[in-house]
Amino acid sequence: MKLLASASLLATTASAGKTAPHPLHPKFKSQLKCPYAENWLTKGAEAAATELGIDLSSSHHQNNRRTLLGSELPIAGSCTYSNTWTGDKSCMNFHGESWTLDAMVERCSTEQDGVATQNVGCDDTSENVSGWCVKDVSPAATNMMMSAPEIKEEASLMMLSAMASCDNNKMACEAFIQGKFVATGSCVSEADGSSSSASDEAMTMDGNKCIIAPGAIGAAHQAGFSKGYSSNCPNTPAQESPYMWPLKWAANFQTKNMGFGSDEVKFESRGRTFYALDKNWKRSDTTYQLGILRTIGQGPCENIAGDSDTNGFGCVLNNTDSMSTMIHKGGQMYFVDWKQALAPVVGERDVSKIDSCSVINMAVVGNIRADWFMDKRGDDTDVQYLGDQHVFYPDPEEGAIPMLAKQWRKKDFASQYFTMSMLGNPPSKVEKMSDATAEDNIHWPMTLNIPGEGFGDDMMQAYTNHELLTDEDDDLFMLVENFIESGGECPDIRSMNGQDEISVGPPVQEVHIPSNLEVEEASWMTNEFTFSPVWQVPMKPVVTDMMGAVASVAAAMSKPATEVSDRLTVESCYDETTKTIDMSFHFHDIDPTANGRLPWIALGYRSSEECAMTPPSGGVTPIVLISHLEGEGEVPKAHSTSLLPTAKTLSSDAFASMCKRFGRN
Repeated sequence: MKLLASASLLATTASAGKTAPHPLHPKFKSQLKCPYAENWLTKGAEAAATELGIDLSSSHHQNNRRTLLGSELPIAGSCTYSNTWTGDKSCMNFHGESWTLDAMVERCSTEQDGVATQNVGCDDTSENVSGWCVKDVSPAATNMMMSAPEIKEEASLMMLSAMASCDNNKMACEAFIQGKFVATGSCVSEADGSSSSASDEAMTMDGNKCIIAPGAIGAAHQAGFSKGYSSNCPNTPAQESPYMWPLKWAANFQTKNMGFGSDEVKFESRGRTFYALDKNWKRSDTTYQLGILRTIGQGPCENIAGDSDTNGFGCVLNNTDSMSTMIHKGGQMYFVDWKQALAPVVGERDVSKIDSCSVINMAVVGNIRADWFMDKRGDDTDVQYLGDQHVFYPDPEEGAIPMLAKQWRKKDFASQYFTMSMLGNPPSKVEKMSDATAEDNIHWPMTLNIPGEGFGDDMMQAYTNHELLTDEDDDLFMLVENFIESGGECPDIRSMNGQDEISVGPPVQEVHIPSNLEVEEASWMTNEFTFSPVWQVPMKPVVTDMMGAVASVAAAMSKPATEVSDRLTVESCYDETTKTIDMSFHFHDIDPTANGRLPWIALGYRSSEECAMTPPSGGVTPIVLISHLEGEGEVPKAHSTSLLPTAKTLSSDAFASMCKRFGRN
């Protein structure tokens, strides 16, 4: 998955001061294309959980309230350090008489600017404290073969934030740190069953679905502990939008990477991707990789590119007759190598063909959310709905064919942008098929333009041969579980590489790779529009001219408003109790006719989503015609009539017939 968020590199302990190698073999890296994951791949579970609130200030003072500090064991000391990702101060307590000063100093040295203090605990007086994540680090807890001559615990201070509620902090502690969450402050009442006041609770469905990842990761991703996503996530901008990604689907992908300032393809990959976003699952089978792949954390690499175009940064890959598989389930990402001699196929379920398996803990980073490109939730992001455009689409049978795409641009943390093109005209919409399949009614993902974000080349990805999946296809995603059940092993990548102590810092990259997809101030404007039948478009801010007059009528309205153009603003309000719509049309800079009358306006009732004056299949369109003719009084009048197809040819007979329907000649 290729991410919107910034990338981070693994670092060894502070005392070593060296950068650890990237844990992932490059042959799997071309599978990391979706917004927001490659950069967080090397974070590690504890550091990623810090994004959820295991963080914040620490001043040293003695604290003897053992139960309020999460552990019944006495405090031996604490460690204050700088969070290498946020720059904030963080703190953890050391509990248990077995902690020596040397042991605390050694543990604290693995954190950036870590300072160990004996007999002094963390300051938990902030009103934003949610509780403690208490983890047993006794020898017996980390090595099942050892006895436990000593008892040690670490208690990390957890904080509330806009993206980290009491429940989310509890999940992060239990699921990713394997600790016990001890609530304090306002979270104590929630632990007893009281309701939550966190702002993100309103967007969470029953069963802990629709939870997005914290910070910038949430701009595109579900949380690793979210139980899945829904097309009806409550109170979200794209709720029930027909243009969000399907939840369960599959498609072939073809990706081409281009260097800055050139359209020359540097790297190409192909395969098929399977999604079960309702369960927070994804599988990607890559069958073709050719060229020079440049991405974050390059290595290990058997053939490093050394030409001037790559500045010695890049990995030469030539895997054109083999398959590799990546499976992302919740906060775990698995990498599967196949026995190529047994000819595995795309969507392979036979675990006897697996050669090896490995896993990496993605912690808070789950799979992409179906509406990621339409809203501006998350940190350091923005969105711009672009509208419709005809594009040449790479049809697998007919080649490049013109098709209508509805497009959005999504800005990332690095002020670069993704462009998502969704199918504008599904087959059933064009051909009016009465027996259309579900696939023929879907606005499928067509193409995705992905920026390099300073750590790799830009990419263009096309999706073809789409199909919907069902629960009967879930076995596609159970490959690793079935492999382990058959006697196979899937060890953690970091433990395979001997990386025991890991801390995380911001991206460190000696070679900065420029992107062709940098946000230009002259071309960017915020435009969050999702086609949701539930969500209301936010009002635009009041803009005044030099005389102080309101230049944006929409901003001064009481009902939700849409500025259709610089000459028309529409207010609308649906009354659920009376099943009526109150609409107001505001025209700007419209001059009356010579006789002082206003132009006519018509409101049509379409039978489908297609924007057409009359049904393409024939028939008339019921309309309300509002006219301001002589003899009708001082204010315009509304008349019910029908718009005839011949009116599009400006037929006088058609207009005469329309007028006769409401008594005018």
